[in-house]
Amino acid sequence: MFAYDLRTTAAALAAGFAALLLVAAPAPAADDDVVTKMTAGKIERIMNSFNDVKNFKELDDGLYSFETAGLKVVVSNKGETMQLFAGFNGKATLSRINEWNRTKRFCRAYNSEKGEPCLESDLELTGGVTEKNVKEWMKTYVVCLKAFKKHIEE
Repeated sequence: MFAYDLRTTAAALAAGFAALLLVAAPAPAADDDVVTKMTAGKIERIMNSFNDVKNFKELDDGLYSFETAGLKVVVSNKGETMQLFAGFNGKATLSRINEWNRTKRFCRAYNSEKGEPCLESDLELTGGVTEKNVKEWMKTYVVCLKAFKKHIEE
């Protein structure tokens, strides 16, 4: 009879503990919210979460700029797609641009119509991504941006 009471008590405690975990589970954070269309408010919240972003401002409807590591970046928000862009003064040879595109991922480089080097990255939101994915995309772009600056200055 003692074994029966012990098993019953253990089962009741386990069920109670499991119920407590379900009730006490934290609500998902904004980072885990799925985004299928980017809004101005979400962009501002994301940009304000970065310590190294300076001078974030809206330039036009769906167009923003910020500075990081001394470089100016433009963010284009078309709702279901986003783009990060930076242009550099000076020149880069086509072989340097091609080398970047051949050996790097996540960002593409090209020379503008004026012959100045540019670096872009696009993000498709259709189907949904989390805000954490958007933040990681932006972090990856900044890493690429710093590396690209070094690459074209070599």
